[in-house]
Amino acid sequence: MALLAQISTLEVLSALLILFASFYFIFKPIVSQDNWEKATLAILGRDILVALDFSKKLYNASFFEVSLKEFLSKTTIANQSLIVDVFPEETLKKAIIVAANCSEEKIKRFSEWYGSLVVNKRVINIFFIPVNLTSIPEYSDLLLICNYINLTDYKSNVLNYISKGKGLIEISDFPSVIDSATKEIFGIEISPQQVTSDVYINIPSAASSDIYYPYKFFYNIPLIVNATSLNTTTGNYIGNFTFRNYVVPFEIDYASKKVYFKTSTTIVSVSERESFSLYDYNFFLSYILSNSSFAVSFKKIYNFTDFRGSNNVTLIDGKEDRIFLYEGLPTSKVPVAVLNTSKIAWIADFDRENKTTHDQKLALLSLILSVSNRRPYFPQPTSAYTLTYLDIQNYDMYEPYKVVLRISYP
Repeated sequence: MALLAQISTLEVLSALLILFASFYFIFKPIVSQDNWEKATLAILGRDILVALDFSKKLYNASFFEVSLKEFLSKTTIANQSLIVDVFPEETLKKAIIVAANCSEEKIKRFSEWYGSLVVNKRVINIFFIPVNLTSIPEYSDLLLICNYINLTDYKSNVLNYISKGKGLIEISDFPSVIDSATKEIFGIEISPQQVTSDVYINIPSAASSDIYYPYKFFYNIPLIVNATSLNTTTGNYIGNFTFRNYVVPFEIDYASKKVYFKTSTTIVSVSERESFSLYDYNFFLSYILSNSSFAVSFKKIYNFTDFRGSNNVTLIDGKEDRIFLYEGLPTSKVPVAVLNTSKIAWIADFDRENKTTHDQKLALLSLILSVSNRRPYFPQPTSAYTLTYLDIQNYDMYEPYKVVLRISYP
């Protein structure tokens, strides 16, 4: 009987355990996270972006950290322990690093041409660093190759670099035969066809075309033109503005805030933000800069004198919408500058005789700005909340870009 009593006790205990377990699973407390911290950050971030936009300070805050700090210092955010960053994406970076596989002399010339630009009231710096094709720095935004190189041994390095969102430009004349890697990367072949004519800018068929951005930049980006000496009589800075086969002397008069261009027949007086014409070509004086220089934009319609090499180039796929510059007729275009995807470009060596004109400099600059990497790298704090906003600037050119705001607690 004692054994039976023990078994009954065990059964009761087991039943009680099962009963309590059942009650726990049936009436288990429900725990929910409220995410109030994230919601607070989202509301504050949205309010900051809207306030910047309505006060017309969003552009400056996106590109200049000082402007953002000045704005926040006048708000209640200044009294809170918050970390706020605002930066632009999908537009021209404030510093573009060009990995140049070029001679020391060429790199020096590029640095003189493009050391800094002023676009939509902000400065863009372009840095050229010497590299070899076996080791291309990942922190660079663009690989620039001067002169023809057989790319067979470097193909994997170059393609791997491009796959990371970086760009590639080759400035070269070609021999009568080129290697298969060059053909594949640039999508071109050599042709015996001979054409000599002006060089024209191809008109893109759509905004999605590979040549849309170089076309847009050529007709909108202000190119800086530097004075070369001082006129001791007037105290004004002087130099030459060159395009096509024209050499136009200029004089920068800071007292009157004008630039005077001397053609063969007249003197053209131009103020800042004013359109003007020289030899039937149209320009726009974008800025008179304090460092004895000015910035000028080329306006439609423009064409160059011939600067192609001895051998002609043809397209492997025949897609003429890849041609940025060409010789000949619209019905028989001979490429002078070609894109193959929006990240790869070739242009004929216009600087082979060290007589480069300002229009040719602008053609290369348009390609540099078009194919270079546009996504700056910012480490993302794990606790940060990120918001995006669309803004547009249109002082020198129509420039839509994405504003990214990160907000977090320390």
